[in-house]
Amino acid sequence: MRRYIKKVLAPVDGSELSKKALHMAIVIAKESHAKLTVLEVVEEFGPLPGFYGAAPEGVDRVKWLAEQRFEEVHPMLDEENVDWERKVVEGYPADRICEIAEKENFDMIVMGGKGRSAIGRFLMGSITDRVVQHAHCTVCVVK
Repeated sequence: MRRYIKKVLAPVDGSELSKKALHMAIVIAKESHAKLTVLEVVEEFGPLPGFYGAAPEGVDRVKWLAEQRFEEVHPMLDEENVDWERKVVEGYPADRICEIAEKENFDMIVMGGKGRSAIGRFLMGSITDRVVQHAHCTVCVVK
C-alpha cells in the first residue's frame, strides 16, 4: 500500500487554535507514519503587545520568541510517539509557510483557522487564507 502523507508541516504561533491544530497534526502524522515538522515563524515586526514581552537586552529576539512559543507546545510532543523536528524562521508567516512547504516537499500543512496576529489579519488578510490560496499541497484548517 502506498503512503500518501510522508511529511506534515504544523505551523504554531502559541494560540489555542494553533495548539489544537498541532494535536491534529500529531494524530495525522502518527496514523500515516509521517514525519512531523513543527514550524515557528517569528514575524519581522516583532510580537504584538499582550502576547509576549520584548526579548531581554542582548538576547537574540527570534530565538527568544521561539522558545516562549515552544514551551507552550513541547509537552504535547513529548507525550506522543511521533517522529518530529522543530524549525524556526523569521519573516511573514504565510509566505514562509508556503515557501518551506514547497521547498521541502511537504505533503500536508495542518494549521489553525486563526492565530494571534489580529492586526496582521486586518492589514494583510488572514495568514491561513493566504496559505490555503498559495500552498502547493493540501492544507488542513482546524477550527
